[in-house]
Amino acid sequence: MASLQARLVNLALPLLGIKAFFSQPEKMATRLRKARSEKPQRPKAKWHGKFDIVEENTRGYPVVTITPKGGVAQGRPHLLYLHGGGYVLDVAALHFETVCRLCERLGASATVPVYPLAPEHKAPEVLAAMRSLYGEVVAQHRAANVTVMGDSAGGGMALALAQMLKADGGAMPASLVLWSPWLDATATAEGQAAIERHDRMLAQTGLRACAAAYGGDLPLDDPRLSPLFGPLEGLPPMAIFSGTSDILLVDGQRLAGKLEAMGVTGFEYHEYPDMFHVWMLLPVPEGKQALEQTAQFIEQARAV
Repeated sequence: MASLQARLVNLALPLLGIKAFFSQPEKMATRLRKARSEKPQRPKAKWHGKFDIVEENTRGYPVVTITPKGGVAQGRPHLLYLHGGGYVLDVAALHFETVCRLCERLGASATVPVYPLAPEHKAPEVLAAMRSLYGEVVAQHRAANVTVMGDSAGGGMALALAQMLKADGGAMPASLVLWSPWLDATATAEGQAAIERHDRMLAQTGLRACAAAYGGDLPLDDPRLSPLFGPLEGLPPMAIFSGTSDILLVDGQRLAGKLEAMGVTGFEYHEYPDMFHVWMLLPVPEGKQALEQTAQFIEQARAV
C-alpha cells in the first residue's frame, strides 16, 4: 500500500488540472496558449547557493547547466535530463527540484534542455537537436560518465535517443533511467483503459492527441514516437520505474518483458504498487526511495 503522504497527494492531483488537460484534447490548444504565456520555470533560489546554474540560448532553445559549486569532481556522473510534459508542456519547477536533489546526492552535474515543443516542432527536429546536444555533452564529460534520463515523454525521448545513437554509431551513455516512461504513442495497449479509471493524471485520448501533435506525419507506432517498437539490442544498462496507478504502467512492463525475453541482464525494473505518474518528482517516501534507487543504479552502471 502507498504511504499516507502519497495517498494524500494522489487525492489532490485532480486539483492540478493535469487530468482535465489529458482527458479533454479538444481544449488542448487553448490551454497550451495559456500555459505558454506563464513565466518559465527554473531552479529555485535555494539551489543557487549549492550549484552554479547557467542558462544558454545559443542553440535555438534554452539549455540549463547545473554544476556543483567549486566544480564537479573528476569522474562524477553527468545527467542529461529530458523533461516530461507530453512533448507539448514546458519543463516544470519539480523537474529542476528533482534534478538538483539527484545532483546533490551524486555529486553530479547536469544538463537540462528546455527543448522545442509540439505542435510547432516535430519529433524529427527535436530528436536531431537532442542528438546534437548529446554530442556536446559527451565531448565535455565523456560518454562513460553520462546518464541520459527522463520522465514520461522525456523517458520515451531518452530511449529514442539511445536507439538513434545505436543506429549512427555514436558513443553510448553509461546508463539510461526511465521514470514512468511513455514508450507507445498509440496509447492503445491492453489494460490501459482499466487503469485509466484510477489514474488521476493521464488519459488515453490526451496522450494520442499529444503524440499526433509531436509526430506530425509520422505514424504513431514509429520508433521515434514509440521506442518500445524500436530496436532494443546493444543499448546501455537501464532502470525503468513504473507505478500501478499510472496508465503508462503497461509501457514499462512491456519494455521490461522484451528485455528479459532477449536475455538482457543489464536492466532494472521497479514497479511501485498504487503509485501515480512520475511520483519520483515529489517528496513522498516512495519518491525518495525511487530517487535513491536511481542514484545507486547510476553509480553501479558507471562501475561496470
